[in-house]
Amino acid sequence: MKKLIYLLFFSFLTSCSSFSEYSKETKKGFDEEDRTMVSNEAANLKTITFGDFKFATSQKEFRKLNKQKPQFKEILFYAKTTDVPYEYYVLHNPKEVIKNESFTYKDTIIGNSRFVIAVSKNAPRQDSEFIKKMVLSLR
Repeated sequence: MKKLIYLLFFSFLTSCSSFSEYSKETKKGFDEEDRTMVSNEAANLKTITFGDFKFATSQKEFRKLNKQKPQFKEILFYAKTTDVPYEYYVLHNPKEVIKNESFTYKDTIIGNSRFVIAVSKNAPRQDSEFIKKMVLSLR
């Protein structure tokens, strides 16, 4: 009986995800200037970013890129580069954002959705500004 309780408790813990229900619909591609474009039709969002990023749209993909626990909830996607090591998160309609001192933030409204972009402070200033600026409406 104890084993069953531990098994149920463990499966409950691992089933909790920091990712938004819309994250599965996130797609990656390229724009006309051959920059990486990340879009999500359901969230009405597209972003332009640099080509050296690896992306996660699920807890499983996140664990492959980062051994730590996600810093936020309601993650639409997570991006990480090792060229100049830094990371960023795009959050979709977060109920609450507990500000971590290791990140800079941009809060924006597109349509009826709130997006928070959290870029690690070790990102080059120009990269951080570009990432935050290139969060756009899909329509």
